[in-house]
Amino acid sequence: MDILAIYLRLSLEDRKVRENIPECAAVRMGAFSGDKQRCGENVLDCGVKQESNSISSQRMLLHSYIEQDEELKHFVRKEFCDDGWSGSSMDRPGMNRLLEEVKKNRIRCIIVKDLSRFSRDYIELGTYLNQILPFMGVRFIAVADRYDSREHCGSTIELDTAFKTLLYDLYSKDLSVKIKASFENKCASGEYVFGQAPFGYEKSRDRKNEVIVNEKEAVIVREIFSMACQGKSCVEIARILHERGIPVVRQMRNQKPAKKSGGYGTWSSSSVRKILKNRFYIGEMSYGKSVQDCVGSRKGKKAREEDWKVIPCHHEPLVTQEEFEKALCHARGHSTARKYDKHPLVGKLCCGGCGYAMVYKPASHYNKYRRFECYRHSVLKIPECCTYFSAELLEELVFFMVNKELMLRGEAVRQAGGVVEFLKSGIEDAKHSLRELCTKKKKAEDSFSTLYVRYAAGELTQDEYRRAADKAENEKNVLSEQILACKEKLCQMKEDQEKLGEDMRYAIRFSHMETLTQEMADIFIKRIYVCKNKRVEIEWNFKENGI
Repeated sequence: MDILAIYLRLSLEDRKVRENIPECAAVRMGAFSGDKQRCGENVLDCGVKQESNSISSQRMLLHSYIEQDEELKHFVRKEFCDDGWSGSSMDRPGMNRLLEEVKKNRIRCIIVKDLSRFSRDYIELGTYLNQILPFMGVRFIAVADRYDSREHCGSTIELDTAFKTLLYDLYSKDLSVKIKASFENKCASGEYVFGQAPFGYEKSRDRKNEVIVNEKEAVIVREIFSMACQGKSCVEIARILHERGIPVVRQMRNQKPAKKSGGYGTWSSSSVRKILKNRFYIGEMSYGKSVQDCVGSRKGKKAREEDWKVIPCHHEPLVTQEEFEKALCHARGHSTARKYDKHPLVGKLCCGGCGYAMVYKPASHYNKYRRFECYRHSVLKIPECCTYFSAELLEELVFFMVNKELMLRGEAVRQAGGVVEFLKSGIEDAKHSLRELCTKKKKAEDSFSTLYVRYAAGELTQDEYRRAADKAENEKNVLSEQILACKEKLCQMKEDQEKLGEDMRYAIRFSHMETLTQEMADIFIKRIYVCKNKRVEIEWNFKENGI
């Protein structure tokens, strides 16, 4: 069976011109009888405006050409469509299905409006026209370019056709450069031309490409920074937001639930950390964060942060610079996320001679044993530098020192058993006192209404009522101060109890470890200094009165 493949393509840029148009199927398959009325109905059903490069005009042009050709009009027709896909890449849904049919030797002819519809890549297009399609015995027709591969049987494409394909390639890349330049010019002029505004902001409905504060979301952002400035970790902040029932970003913006879980999810440490590290909240707008490998490439890589283009005072900030730096410090300190596997001591090990970090060298044909090296020694030539240290020996030594420190702290906690019981008793007494004070305060507040009823009934004179009301007001203020002091005392005792319990939990949890782990290093070790005489000094991550 002879099958004629009709390929239609419309780039995303051309597609944006149209509004409220139903999306065409990626592949439309079926035999066409050649009835012009039926072809016209297809155009009307699709509802696309009559534009030069639109799907409908391409379809009309190709069917008209087929009907005028005595050979082609008897072929069974299959339509392949890529609506909204660039021609700079061959990785397109409709194109992939078309090539799959060609590989199965089902297609005898491919017809397109012009060569650029098939591909805008000069080298890729030449490969298909000169090698792949002739080898598979597939005829190729480009109507607008007056190209028919049957007329070039056994020879390469003519010079004018080759020149056209080159122009299509250059045009696509030139268009990419112009769009990127336009995008950067708008960013440089202060316009916000990105997608969705960061959480806490929204795009202005009155002024184009401008962001304004979303007060409903901004309250949550400020609260997150406030908790971070108080020393809370990202995990603690996420837990507090979840306990308070504060909706996540996706839910607040009425977006669709996640596809995998089917729900909106909950706050996580990564989402909190993302907010705390975003300099957009201090009024800065950054762009140029990624660069493409080449013009027209869909693949890119992240640019160095110092190469980003930053516009200060671009919009209204939600936090001050001091608050941002303080919150960011806490966010970094509590982050243990790893993007790739590495040695537990990497980033914590420093040379005792020069103070610079030591790098980890795994075993290879260059290094027989795993070791750490002072990478600055070859440049600075400081005699006191520890040029290298065995990784296995260091792991054993650090693990021994961590266990020794845990044993000392665990023993201290066990000896402080009386302190724990004292704290428990003190907490219960504080809770009892707090309940009594709250009850007294409630009675003082109720006395105001009682006094007014007596005054209205004539039982009290105006002076007696004022003296009694002032006395009740003073009593309420005193009780409020006592309640506040009792709450602070109760909170401090609970923190002391949690610190002692945390010391004991860590001592029990890690006492059975056999090797040094990443979690153990992150929790207990702040810095390790290795000296030339193989002496090791550890700067612990322990807090006062607790870990």
